[in-house]
Amino acid sequence: MEKYKNMFKSLLICFASLVIFSACGEASDSPSTSKSGEDTLVVYYVKEHPFYQTALEEYQKEAAVSLELHAFETEEELAKQYTAEGLAGGGADVLLLSDTSSLDADKLMAEGICFDLTEYLEKDQNYKKDNYFEIVVDAGKYEGKQYILPITFDMGFAVTRNTVSELCGNILTDDTDCYEFYQELLTCQQLLYDSEEIRLGLCFTSDSAEDFLLYAYHTSGLELTDGKTVSVNSEQLLQLCDFVKAGQEEFQAKYDEMKNSGSNSATLVGYQLLYGNPAAIIRQQEYAYEAMFKENINYFMFPEDTAEGYRATVRDFGMVDAKCNCPEEAYKLLRYLMDYDFYNLGVVYTAGTPVSRNIFESQFHNLSTITKITMGKNTMTVSPMEENLIKKIEEQMNQITSAGLKHPDMEQIFTETMADYINGTADFDTCYQQMCSRLNLYLKE
Repeated sequence: MEKYKNMFKSLLICFASLVIFSACGEASDSPSTSKSGEDTLVVYYVKEHPFYQTALEEYQKEAAVSLELHAFETEEELAKQYTAEGLAGGGADVLLLSDTSSLDADKLMAEGICFDLTEYLEKDQNYKKDNYFEIVVDAGKYEGKQYILPITFDMGFAVTRNTVSELCGNILTDDTDCYEFYQELLTCQQLLYDSEEIRLGLCFTSDSAEDFLLYAYHTSGLELTDGKTVSVNSEQLLQLCDFVKAGQEEFQAKYDEMKNSGSNSATLVGYQLLYGNPAAIIRQQEYAYEAMFKENINYFMFPEDTAEGYRATVRDFGMVDAKCNCPEEAYKLLRYLMDYDFYNLGVVYTAGTPVSRNIFESQFHNLSTITKITMGKNTMTVSPMEENLIKKIEEQMNQITSAGLKHPDMEQIFTETMADYINGTADFDTCYQQMCSRLNLYLKE
């Protein structure tokens, strides 16, 4: 199943992502050579990652340890290699993973496969909690101990041009919980569908019910288990699934029409549901809407289920293998990556939000002050970022109330069972009971 976070292929995003930046370095196909007399860290990562290769090469120039770099083609290949080596001993010292990894981070922590980094973090004089999105960093803890260090994270949000918001009577609000917000979006969708100007309401750039369901699941913050027992709120789950079901039915009905309508398809866009780095993608959308529609935009962060803040999902993260012979040096490498500013590599629109507040603020300032962009052979002047958007993003990034890691096995169970309800092949109770049964077996493994 294609991961939902790679779905920035909607017309507006493709349009804006033509901005030219310098490219990041390519990953090496073979391991690097260790320097004589130095400790060596074996590092696993995926070759096509936006910034790992360049960051690692830069770190090697100043580090007191040699890096033996192994760049894999896919997360799946990395996971298979690491799993096989775990049975035989040896292998990677440091794993740099993303939210598309098939390795379950919680199980790696629970089974003692990750090195406990708590002591290093507590003694690190350069680590000041206030300089990081602390709740996101805490997502790498298990039973109070820090085993994983998050590097970037994603958040969910909706974007629309002002005309669309006005057409809907500015119905969306910032002081509701996520389930009420879903209902507001569905109301907007119907209003847009009934209008002659804009026929497509929710725009989610995938024709997969599983992708849409996974998006809603992660933006809602709905918990399926407490780590030991199934504890999902069935009422909230039904609300979430009904939102996806309604949106999916309209999307399927209009998908071919939108796909075949060429350049005019942009006029059909109502609310886009997006996921990633809010500061970067909202800025991208802002000048895209300015270029295409001569309009400003509104955006709405998906609220948590408590209506008191917003939920983050860790995208990129690192861990140290419990058998590592030089864990302190491995820790230093991960800390370097937590503070690595990848903005100048030109990957800011495809990367997550930096876990470092200082890096985030620096990137955000650079993004908000852009006045010229290059698209293909043309250079276009755009307005600086709207002040109200700057203020709103800054405020909401300080209202992250929860964060979590992805759980690939749990997500697969969730989407496989509940997609039958979304697609109309089974009733909700049947799907819910099947999901609970499979989750119970998963927890006992």
